[in-house]
Amino acid sequence: MAELYLYVMGAESGAGKSTVCLGILGQLLSDGYAPSELAYIKPMTQCTDRQAVTIFCKQQTIEHRDAALIFRKGFTRDFIDGLTPDSTELKKQILQKISDVGANKKIVLIDGIGDPATGSIIGVSNASLAKAFSARVIFVSRPGLGAAIDNTVLCVSFINSHGIDSVGLIINKLPLDDVAQTKAYLSKRLADLLPASTVLGAITDDFQLDKKLTAEAVNQRFSTYVKSRVLLDWMGLEPGISKLSKPMAAILGLNF
Repeated sequence: MAELYLYVMGAESGAGKSTVCLGILGQLLSDGYAPSELAYIKPMTQCTDRQAVTIFCKQQTIEHRDAALIFRKGFTRDFIDGLTPDSTELKKQILQKISDVGANKKIVLIDGIGDPATGSIIGVSNASLAKAFSARVIFVSRPGLGAAIDNTVLCVSFINSHGIDSVGLIINKLPLDDVAQTKAYLSKRLADLLPASTVLGAITDDFQLDKKLTAEAVNQRFSTYVKSRVLLDWMGLEPGISKLSKPMAAILGLNF
């Protein structure tokens, strides 16, 4: 098994989970972790299109796996009708695939589907998978203020109900013209409502990781919003033993 599992969950589909995973991978490479020490997997999905994060992993030789479960149209109805493997078997298959990709790795990034409760209908939610691996959890929030706080409290409370207390929060898609004030209000109120959680950073609504970016650019752009040292400290990690002395540009970039 890997030394550390990091599960990235979000408020909903399209919250920015995969983009955050890509940013974290770029940071870890910059912090001295070798590609062979890292792994990435999105164990459940509804989308079979190639994602930027999987392309990044391929280019950087970071081990990654296809989803163990694809929620195709009609799958949940078939599950209820008893036409698919049961919850125990489905969870076993998913856990095995995560275990396989994490073999002999230091850090495995697990990219969630939908919100933390997604998958509950088949007995395999994001939160239950995170609990199975004693994973650290990052939650990517909705934009806004009131709605963002309400939804974050709801989702993090569900995660907490699985015995996962310390959740890292990334506030996403904040309006560029009001980012400082909105972040301050969100951070202040979330500290009161979710004292065991930690705000790791805030990302503006103009942020994107273009497919043509190199690993160096991924790290530099993401670190503008989520500081590497803050993330490493929260995960209880030190920079990799192969901390780079050469320019980050020497690491393979994305070529399209």
